[in-house]
Amino acid sequence: MTAPARGFTLLEIMVVLVLIGIMTSFALLSAGGGPKERLNEEARRLAALVELHQQEAILSGELRGIQFSRTGYDILRQDEKGAWQSPAAADALIGHRLPEGIALGLWIEGRPAPLNSRKPQVLLLASGEATEFVAAFGLADEQRPNAPLYRVAGDALGRLTVSEVTR
Repeated sequence: MTAPARGFTLLEIMVVLVLIGIMTSFALLSAGGGPKERLNEEARRLAALVELHQQEAILSGELRGIQFSRTGYDILRQDEKGAWQSPAAADALIGHRLPEGIALGLWIEGRPAPLNSRKPQVLLLASGEATEFVAAFGLADEQRPNAPLYRVAGDALGRLTVSEVTR
């Protein structure tokens, strides 16, 4: 009679590694990043949201717009009557509020744009084209020359870039 094999199966080891990975991710997320990482995350979030709604505009044939404010931004669509409204209520990715301490600046076609407009400042056309814009994310209480600053830039063809810039 032989002794039963001892040790772990490959499946057991993989499950443990996945659990360790998940716990590590939660630990990193709860610790949070520094201010530079927060700005980078906000810039990348805006770029991803714009890309998603550019594709939605192309697929649905609808005109979409981004309405920026001091506290965040919202994605809107234009209905048949020309009124701007939120896309389908089931769509959770239609806006974002900025965390406390992050400031937003907006330039449209090279000029500073007001952040209190009642209509979208950036248009996403069904052809894939868009309003040329630059959205800059900085720390609200930082005015030093070397303070971190991230920007999302979109050109007239709808191409987006995310980059860190120096003041």
